[in-house]
Amino acid sequence: MYDVLIIGGGPAGMTAAIYAARANTKVAMIEYSAPGGQMVNTFTIDNYPGFTSINGADLSLQMLNQVIELDVEFIADQIVSLKRDSNSNFILKGTENVYSAKSVIIATGTKNKNLGVLGEQKFDGRGISYCAVCDGNLYKDREVAVVGGGNSALEESIYLSSIASKVYIIHRRNEFRGDQKYVEKLKEINNVEFVLNTVITEFKGSEILDCLSLKNVSTNKTSELKVAACFEYVGQDPNTSFVKDLGITNEFGYIIVDENCETSINKLFAAGDVIEKNIRQITTAVADGSIAALNAVRKVN
Repeated sequence: MYDVLIIGGGPAGMTAAIYAARANTKVAMIEYSAPGGQMVNTFTIDNYPGFTSINGADLSLQMLNQVIELDVEFIADQIVSLKRDSNSNFILKGTENVYSAKSVIIATGTKNKNLGVLGEQKFDGRGISYCAVCDGNLYKDREVAVVGGGNSALEESIYLSSIASKVYIIHRRNEFRGDQKYVEKLKEINNVEFVLNTVITEFKGSEILDCLSLKNVSTNKTSELKVAACFEYVGQDPNTSFVKDLGITNEFGYIIVDENCETSINKLFAAGDVIEKNIRQITTAVADGSIAALNAVRKVN
């Protein structure tokens, strides 16, 4: 039986683990993938206080080392269901084991959205990628596309421009929603080209991706673009399928919490990108994690 069991090892989960452990509670953190969440796949982070610029994987490792130094138990598993027993404790079923806890903090973050167009499933992992840091070197000196208009798309386009011979940034609108400083920087890079007011209608190729079918949404003109890869950054969906029947999510699947990061279920908390909020950043995830942990500790002590 754990006092505080944290589901998720991103910045919110690791911060929650640090605060809960320092409060002298029995705490564990469950993560089925690499600790760090979305940070691991981010090449450069330059808006986290204390670091002018830091690689996402390096920041993740520093956070994880701090968690390990506090003797937090790290469990490699994926939670598939969560319920309460007759004593109002939580029972969590994973793919590997079953766990019990007095209080739970859900910090499972988000997963990448898909475009949902023809050929996308076929070429997933065969030219379609969601991580430039992971797969960018596979396309050294080749032409690639990035689809999206937020900071992730812009930041990873900058990274890819140093590897690929050409980077096409495809965006359905005429303006980007990401930081203007990234847009200005991209305009100065010779091998980057903006393809605006445009959507991808189909991914084409034989065994691997080699062509994108495009449509200009302003003119309805269609065209094809030869590329070796396409990196998708079109938003995220929350990882909340295991709590969909608990009545704690909004219509989009994000978990609803109060100012204490507690859900409508007593002693069940949530933090980070998985909760309903307007701004999703590493800094806000860290804030959520500390708030959730301190309130969870108060309720179990």
